[in-house]
Amino acid sequence: MTPAARVLRLLAQRIEQLTGQVRGLEQRLARLVERHFPQLLAPVGIGPDTAVTLLITMGDNPECLGGEASFAALRGVSPVERSSGSR
Repeated sequence: MTPAARVLRLLAQRIEQLTGQVRGLEQRLARLVERHFPQLLAPVGIGPDTAVTLLITMGDNPECLGGEASFAALRGVSPVERSSGSR
């Protein structure tokens, strides 16, 4: 086996190991969300990854996600009012 082939084999093995670790962590996150905040998984299109992102964004302040406007303000994407309207 050539040195390049050995390196490629080692890289492929490492990719498989990391992929397995990622899958395991994703499953753990999904179980945690299902156990503690199953209501986040109810809307169509919200999976464990999105639910975890919302929980991290919310932190210790659940009031910050009271609606779309408050979430937009939290993320810094809410429109700034001008005298001629919203921008």
